[in-house]
Amino acid sequence: MKSRLVLLLGYLIFWYLLSVVSRLSFLAFHHDQTTLLTTWEAIATVGYGFFLDISLSGYFTLLPGLVLVISCFFPGRWVYRVINYYSMLIISLFCMVVVVDMSLYSYWGFRLDATPLFYMSNLKAMTASASLWVWLGGLLLIVILTVLVVKGFRTLFKKPLLSLNKKPMAAPILLLLVISLFIPIRGGTGIASLTISSAYFSQNQFANHAAINPIWNFAFSITESRDLSRKYLYFSQQEMDELVQPLLAKKGEVIPVLNTTRPNVILIIVESLTAKAVGVTGELQGITPNLDSLAKEGLLFDRIFASADRTDKGIAAILSGYPSLPGSTPMKYQKLTEKLSFLPKELDKLGYECSFIYGGTLEFANYRSYLVQSGMEKFISDIDFTKEELASKWGAWDHTVLQRALHETPDNSQRFFKTILTLTSHEPFRIPTKPLLKGKDKESLFLNSLHYTDQAIGDFIRQAKQKDWWKNTLVVIIADHGSLLLGYSGNDDFLRQHIPMIWIGGALAVSDTVVHTLGSQTDLAATLLGQLDMSSSGFLFSKNILSTTANPYAFYTFNEGFTFLTPTEVLVYNIITNSYTHSPQNRNPVLEKQAKAYLQLLYTDFFQR
Repeated sequence: MKSRLVLLLGYLIFWYLLSVVSRLSFLAFHHDQTTLLTTWEAIATVGYGFFLDISLSGYFTLLPGLVLVISCFFPGRWVYRVINYYSMLIISLFCMVVVVDMSLYSYWGFRLDATPLFYMSNLKAMTASASLWVWLGGLLLIVILTVLVVKGFRTLFKKPLLSLNKKPMAAPILLLLVISLFIPIRGGTGIASLTISSAYFSQNQFANHAAINPIWNFAFSITESRDLSRKYLYFSQQEMDELVQPLLAKKGEVIPVLNTTRPNVILIIVESLTAKAVGVTGELQGITPNLDSLAKEGLLFDRIFASADRTDKGIAAILSGYPSLPGSTPMKYQKLTEKLSFLPKELDKLGYECSFIYGGTLEFANYRSYLVQSGMEKFISDIDFTKEELASKWGAWDHTVLQRALHETPDNSQRFFKTILTLTSHEPFRIPTKPLLKGKDKESLFLNSLHYTDQAIGDFIRQAKQKDWWKNTLVVIIADHGSLLLGYSGNDDFLRQHIPMIWIGGALAVSDTVVHTLGSQTDLAATLLGQLDMSSSGFLFSKNILSTTANPYAFYTFNEGFTFLTPTEVLVYNIITNSYTHSPQNRNPVLEKQAKAYLQLLYTDFFQR
């Protein structure tokens, strides 16, 4: 019993220590960049890389663990042979990935992922960055490292594996321990499974990269890259440029709505805040009385559409002005997000303190890595709330999070940009207050959760108005995405992604005003920067809605296609059938081409960054 437990734990530790050694080798190989790190950052790469390292170790230990369980009934030399051959194969792949990753990082600037697979059909292009001698040297290094590691493995494990005796009584406990390996594999027992986000901790991108486990990253990126297998190439480069140029034009005079170009900004992103449930943008009344009142008090944008159908996609659209490809999200792809423009980074140039406040975990859907890259300097998440405050399935209640945001906003001269993400109006729609509606059906529960969040926002605004900073603050309220509920809108129904956007605050120079210009979440970046008298040239897909020449349109994607809206037409395109499934009877062939060209531009830009 004891010998098998020691072998199982020893095998797990063997792979973990090998990952740590590979990280130290990476830091040594790229010593020119490592010397630019602080001592704490260099050491922290090991700490922040722990979860990826132990997850990979758990994956590698699963099969040997099952072999050890079987050996309780059938011991023999076969146990060593199976684990030895399996380990030799894994060690060879491990050493190959580590060496290739270290070498390619010098040329590419990102850790090894599925990118090389896109170039397998063109070996000339794939090997163009390095000489033949470099490749031969790398191959020799892989062989040497593999031999050394295999020899070390045999020294540690051969004798114990060959000396195992029959122990049937040990099998159940050992099997339970093998099954428990799924805890480190998925990064814990919480809602969110492990992502590359756990390695991100610094504003220094090299430090974040050093904390990444390249083997874990490579395998993960392969599983996550299936949604990029489809190509969206409909036109020549010239024709595409001509079609999308009218959509991307940024010229025009800004229509000012603020009384200052340097306001504090509080951005509240509300989970599933569909326009269908808000009185000033939909047919339902009484669900969001606070938002309805605030809309009349300030500036309401009543024709805004979400960029896609998930929170991670909405965050990228709002903070980076970047849409999602069908079925995908920018947050999955490290080398893309590193090259995006970000609202926080733009405001940081002006001396703004940027923070992100959320009641859930930042490890979900790569939130942390994206937000660290975005320029956020301070984070408040589930780890900053007490166990009692983390009462909902997803984290802290919205009123708790909003009150924490107030507490974290002292009256001083420091300009700030705060992003608050709510979560209570996510399924299962549990709330800590008495419900407005008595029904137990999903729609009633959803509306009750929105009503609760509306109350929490109303309380937040009422208290914020008593603060000294309120007179110089703009509050932007927008949804992360719409909802299929309230009519169960399908992808052909554009109301599914219709969301409100409300601007209020002491920095606002207008009141009781409605902007009817058609726009998207992606347009917030250019619109806000325009009011701050800042350039939005880095936000390719973002247009200034408050401009005299704003082109009214919206574009959003879903798994099987996209929708393109103009003031007069709704075009729904299915990428599986390569056809428009919903379009006006009097078809506009130019507009249909323009919509497809927009998707092609997004696809092209994605791969060129």
